[in-house]
Amino acid sequence: MSELLRATADSLRQGLSPEAVVFIVSALPIFEIRGGAVVGIAVYNLPVERVLLFGFLGNIASVTPMLLFLEPLTKFLHGNRLADRLFHWLFARVRRKADQINRWGPLGLMLFTAIPLPVSGAWTATIASIVLGVHRWRAIASIYAGIIIAGIAVSLLTLGASESVRRIFGL
Repeated sequence: MSELLRATADSLRQGLSPEAVVFIVSALPIFEIRGGAVVGIAVYNLPVERVLLFGFLGNIASVTPMLLFLEPLTKFLHGNRLADRLFHWLFARVRRKADQINRWGPLGLMLFTAIPLPVSGAWTATIASIVLGVHRWRAIASIYAGIIIAGIAVSLLTLGASESVRRIFGL
């Protein structure tokens, strides 16, 4: 993943401010704020508060429309064979993780978003909240809190290991 993150950051560097790169990387489902924090701190040496601000804004910019419109979109597209297959596949993947989230309710959604593990994060938590029928505003609050926690955790880890991170990324 470090090579993919580095390649993504390098391709975005062309003509964009470091803050814009952190915003965009944080909006991408594969990286989210975790990748944005690493890029902002290890690549650009941005202050943590700027990394957290632009990382948070990027991450919520990508998941908020999903939180607000994915459920109505699935209802609207119901009956379309291609859309039904896509949503069935997507929701089936999330249901496998849903038991972990459902056990703890909104707190589980926040923790699932916050814990920096593969296939966890705001995008998956957003879909899980829809599959589980979590009230929209509770889901938003839980996921946003999880994004903040994930950003702080990865920022602190990156700061603590900045020399190692720089070596990994070849900086």
